[in-house]
Amino acid sequence: MINGSADKRLSFVFLLLLTAAALYLTFLIARPFLTPIITASLLAVAVYPLFTHVLRSVRNRNGAALLATMIVLLALLLPTVLIVHRLANETKALYGWLNEKSAERGGWEESLAQLAERPLAWIEVKTGISREQLKGAALERLREASVWLLNWAKSLAVNITGTIVETFIILFTLFFLLRDGPAFLERVGSIVPLEPHQYARLQKTISDSIAANIYGVLAVAFAQGTLGAPGYWIAGLQNVMLWSVMTALFSMIPVIGPAAVWGVGVIYLAVTAHWGKALFLRPLVLSGRVKLNTLLIFFSLLGGVHAFGIVGLFVGPIIVSVATALVGMLAEQRAEWEQAPVDGGSA
Repeated sequence: MINGSADKRLSFVFLLLLTAAALYLTFLIARPFLTPIITASLLAVAVYPLFTHVLRSVRNRNGAALLATMIVLLALLLPTVLIVHRLANETKALYGWLNEKSAERGGWEESLAQLAERPLAWIEVKTGISREQLKGAALERLREASVWLLNWAKSLAVNITGTIVETFIILFTLFFLLRDGPAFLERVGSIVPLEPHQYARLQKTISDSIAANIYGVLAVAFAQGTLGAPGYWIAGLQNVMLWSVMTALFSMIPVIGPAAVWGVGVIYLAVTAHWGKALFLRPLVLSGRVKLNTLLIFFSLLGGVHAFGIVGLFVGPIIVSVATALVGMLAEQRAEWEQAPVDGGSA
């Protein structure tokens, strides 16, 4: 039996410590699956409007959640398969073209040496480092890059089973989040020590941030890839599909993302003697670029990727948005506390 306030406080502290230990052990269990769980959570918020639309027709949460999950699977799987197939063909064609061009010039090393002759001469004049040293260093870096690409390709083939398992976990989790999401949020709201309006505001901030980040990133990636294709075609680059997909993927990286792709395109056109096209490639590709970069978004994206991997592109801005909302709530709460004595004294 627990008697007295001291015993009740002791019981509460013990329960708090026990809960903290249980939550820590739960975290250890869930840690290997954090990335799929986070991805499923992001998808659940993004596609919840679709789920509610399906639910109005199906009128069964299990059926609606299953149908919405299948729609997500098809929406992600079919384009991925088509793009990967096309990219594989274009990459193979590009590799064959590079082999052919290098063979005409006496092999890879001789071909690269000819292409780099003028830049190396300029560097030699400016730095005093001999061309032989520069060539040796460049070839060594090229060999290292080739080894890295080979190892990456091998690891990709080995990890395909893991990717399939992770995709299954994402879809499995997505189904239950769609089906039981409102009940889960209501349960959390009854536990957290926040005012109902504060919890509703925090929930809306998280939901809006997730939706804005996912739709925004995907829209910008699609737009930059689509806008880049005509530019690459007009500029005369080979394998337009490959360059466009690279542009879409790199557009997720703030500031340097798209520039990294069109910069490589400029170098390619320049070394193949298409100097005029090289000068006009940047405006052709980036004429429709959307300005989204701020200092806060910049660091939230890079910091998110550093902390959480690729999913950090979405998680980073969400965390910053939530932190900003919480700081705003604290400021409002402090203002209320400071105002309370004044109101009481004037009554």
